[in-house]
Amino acid sequence: MRSALILCLLSGACTTVSGGADITGRNEVSALQATMPLPKGAKRGASGFATIGAVPPSALPKIPPPMPTSLDTLARQTSMGSPEEQAAAWERANGTAEFQREFQRLRAEIESAEAGNFSTVRLVRDPGVMGEFVFYRDGPATLAKYTSDPRFRAVTTGVDAVDLAELQQLWSRRMEEEASTISMMGSDGEGRLELAVGIEEAEFRQLAREKGWDISDPRLDFRFPGPRPQPFLAPALESLVRFFPRENNEAAIRLTALGRGRVVLEDGCFRIADARGRPGDSLVMFARDSQLGLDEEGYLVVRTGNEDRVYRIGEPGSWGGPNGYDEDSEDVRALRKACGNDEIVNIAAPQSSVLFAAPDPSWVLDYAYTKDITYERAWARVISCMERQIERGREPMDARDRCVQQYNGWDYRGEELPPPPGQ
Repeated sequence: MRSALILCLLSGACTTVSGGADITGRNEVSALQATMPLPKGAKRGASGFATIGAVPPSALPKIPPPMPTSLDTLARQTSMGSPEEQAAAWERANGTAEFQREFQRLRAEIESAEAGNFSTVRLVRDPGVMGEFVFYRDGPATLAKYTSDPRFRAVTTGVDAVDLAELQQLWSRRMEEEASTISMMGSDGEGRLELAVGIEEAEFRQLAREKGWDISDPRLDFRFPGPRPQPFLAPALESLVRFFPRENNEAAIRLTALGRGRVVLEDGCFRIADARGRPGDSLVMFARDSQLGLDEEGYLVVRTGNEDRVYRIGEPGSWGGPNGYDEDSEDVRALRKACGNDEIVNIAAPQSSVLFAAPDPSWVLDYAYTKDITYERAWARVISCMERQIERGREPMDARDRCVQQYNGWDYRGEELPPPPGQ
């Protein structure tokens, strides 16, 4: 209720300023702005922009996510029971050790001998575990030169390998020329090229027309991002920051090296805090689809992609990286104009360290079956345990691992989910 009230007050308290950057350099707080409610933990400076230092961490969710409706049967079967039982489960999933050796031997031989015809190889499990070799032409006849083992089969794509290689080379050069626009290229093994594009389809088609690119080839499969969402979930938040910097292009791949720290707001500019929690020398930018809003308690938060990826400005956080950025992009230029020329750290999609450690629903379901209690009661028990551990000074991930595990004693390895626990 509090958050709804704050959102309404903020939305109606002022008019928005397009882009958030053209109010940079203002010397006084307007009378209207001075009466606006601020996010919890925020202060307003003489410039009119907000400052947020360290704030309490986000709370663990009391309401559980929906109970899982299936089990990861393979994971359970290959992680539980005796070593012999686990090995048997792996064999059922991937074939025997002898099959795997022959699979790899054939792959190496065929890749070398059929370089102009061989496309790819894959493991299939229908109707049983088999090795499937994909060729551009004469698949069954080609494979028959190397094996008659029924555990291996061939597929023909009917694609001209030379033409496909030329197409790949062409788009590889274009990807180098437009590295910030075309971020990844791969092949589906069936003669199609998959290209991840960082800009929306209409903008890319305009670029292709300007460059004279033919993008009508049916072998090309372009993946475009959706529309870039509005930056502010509550419009009046825009007047509290000098600029909310986001990637202009969608990233195809995110590196996963774990970064940790605290993002603070200093006079309208987002920065990484130093070891003492004070604003440091590094400016911050976020992912293309990040949005600035308020959480249920009224704190300023960054939401990215969905409701699960939430970070409260000023709390300890985690993010993947390192993530690059383009000095010539629109948002970086605006950030430089608004906040200066300090180093920029693209943290993309930060998340609360506490929320990052929230238990996986499948772990809690396993706990519920182990204790023979309902899923809802198991969630409440695990969350209460984690809260106690965090209050004692433990890191959130350590707290979670002390309260719940992936497997908590329920030694079930069946194919179907049993009736709900505790009922």
